[in-house]
Amino acid sequence: MKTKKTSILIAALFLTTSVFCLAQAGEEPPDFSAKDVSGRSVKLSELKGKVVLLDFWATWCPPCRVEIPNLLGIFRNFKDKDFVMISISLDRDLQAARLFVKDKKMDWLQIIDLETGQAIAALYQVEYIPSTFIINRRGKIEASHLLGGELKNKIAALLK
Repeated sequence: MKTKKTSILIAALFLTTSVFCLAQAGEEPPDFSAKDVSGRSVKLSELKGKVVLLDFWATWCPPCRVEIPNLLGIFRNFKDKDFVMISISLDRDLQAARLFVKDKKMDWLQIIDLETGQAIAALYQVEYIPSTFIINRRGKIEASHLLGGELKNKIAALLK
């Protein structure tokens, strides 16, 4: 029964996001609320005033794995500024994802829950991973789908 309700919820999100999703530069990002791996609640709209990086990824995704050293560097460089990084896993094997995060010392906010991850990915119309969205201090999407040095440089510029 729970699976049926979840499927209906996800289907409804897919149908409504094609009309209402504003996941484009200059627009307000779709809001969401979720629990991270430690059980803390995270609500995107409550992070206004900070630069936020949303990172959609999975352990089975080779390009996502290649990007991890860059994300580690970004987190270490900017964690003491008005910066929040949220990674949203699209893994089916939640235990493997949690172990991977712990092993790689990915100590920022991690949302590792398949249903929640899929729902948030639907809100942002994520078609491939890795996918990133940078949200500026005013709570608007500044850029999306940046990786590597471009991602780091954009965040650095927003934090000046």
